[in-house]
Amino acid sequence: MRKAFLILVVLVVLPTMAFAQLAIGPAAFMKSPVLLGQTVDVSELNVNQFSFGGDVRYRIGWFQAEGLLLYSLGEVNSLDIFLDAGVALDIAIVTLSIGAGPNFTNNLGQSPPTRAGFNTKVGADVRLGPVSVGASYIMAMAVEDFNVNIEASSGLLGVQVLFWLQ
Repeated sequence: MRKAFLILVVLVVLPTMAFAQLAIGPAAFMKSPVLLGQTVDVSELNVNQFSFGGDVRYRIGWFQAEGLLLYSLGEVNSLDIFLDAGVALDIAIVTLSIGAGPNFTNNLGQSPPTRAGFNTKVGADVRLGPVSVGASYIMAMAVEDFNVNIEASSGLLGVQVLFWLQ
């Protein structure tokens, strides 16, 4: 039984890994909702309105899984983790993606210390060889009684630079 399981894992995992793509890189997101007509006063921008961190993506064909870790400064310092799975489609050198998944927030030194929720993420990347530069928008998503409500009016708008390892 154990030998059959090992053979099955080798037959499934190795070909999958051979065709998979992995990317890692830095990311910066703005906390202010800027996509829905709100003005941004450049003179009032400061580091407290941004979150910085790292982005990891794993891609097989059109399926993409992503992990985003962001550190936020401000009145409450926090560590945010966004995990998304979804679809990524290549159109020439542009990749369009959409995904959804859970997110976790750890407010450092504040009460309540942790929160969890769901998010939706849309993005576009321009890939130039082993490097891609992209923009993403993360929106909160509420799921209640089989109804999904996406809070598009507030979210995080960000950029990331990814280095593709394969």
